[in-house]
Amino acid sequence: MRSVAVVRAVDEGDLPPQTDPGLLARYVTTFAYGIAVQAASGVGRDELPALADAALRNWPLF
Repeated sequence: MRSVAVVRAVDEGDLPPQTDPGLLARYVTTFAYGIAVQAASGVGRDELPALADAALRNWPLF
């Protein structure tokens, strides 16, 4: 996720105005890398969506 996309989402009202675009972009990128590591380490394809669900349930409001 590029911070430009986050800036646009803030500008269009899809994210709260206090959102820090750089921080949110790094958060999403870190999570995506974590999913990739989990997959490479043998976590089953059927288990990965549960990780994404957990992250979305705890989605921070930046």
